[in-house]
Amino acid sequence: MIVTDGKEICQRCRRKPSVVLCDGCSIPLCVDCRKFDMWGYGCGHVDTKAFCLSCADDEKINPYGGKMD
Repeated sequence: MIVTDGKEICQRCRRKPSVVLCDGCSIPLCVDCRKFDMWGYGCGHVDTKAFCLSCADDEKINPYGGKMD
C-alpha cells in the first residue's frame, strides 16, 4: 500500500484529498473511496491492500476478494 501526502484530490469522488493509491490501478483515493482487503500468505503473514471499488471487485486484480462474473 502506498500512502499519499494529500496533495492530490481523490480521482473517484474528486472532492477530498487523497490518502492512498489504489493497489490495482494506482489512482489516488480518499478515506471514503478506498476499500481495504487483506492478503494472507505464509505462516501468519498478512499484507494490507487498498483498492478503488472497480479494482476491489475485479478477480484478476484482487483474487482474494474480487467478484466473479
